[in-house]
Amino acid sequence: MGEPGFVVDPGAVHAFGRDFQHDLDVHLSAEKVRALHLFAATPVFGTRAVNKDVQQAATDYVKRLQELFDLMEVLLYNGSVMAQAAHEIAEAYESADSLTADQVSKALGNARAAVTADADAVDPRTGRPV
Repeated sequence: MGEPGFVVDPGAVHAFGRDFQHDLDVHLSAEKVRALHLFAATPVFGTRAVNKDVQQAATDYVKRLQELFDLMEVLLYNGSVMAQAAHEIAEAYESADSLTADQVSKALGNARAAVTADADAVDPRTGRPV
């Protein structure tokens, strides 16, 4: 026999989506919030310095830090989209699987009915099987 085609385990895909969202919520999102609170409560060294170079370095640091938090927000959002997509893909695969099974069953039923009708067909003039 040939190799099996593409196979998806919907339960595993659902578990991936659920676990991935959990990791995003518990680890990455929680760490982001903790870091934001830490930096919000702590003044950045150098922003009030007299030296303009130190002030600029501190300002650049804060700007870069904000860019990193923005990137983390994008990663969290994209991760949540991916987790949700995993659930939708698993549901679509399950739906396609059952739809295909129903279609096959219907096709077999139609074929059985057609064969039975052909087997039972008789010539109306002679009454003999056709």
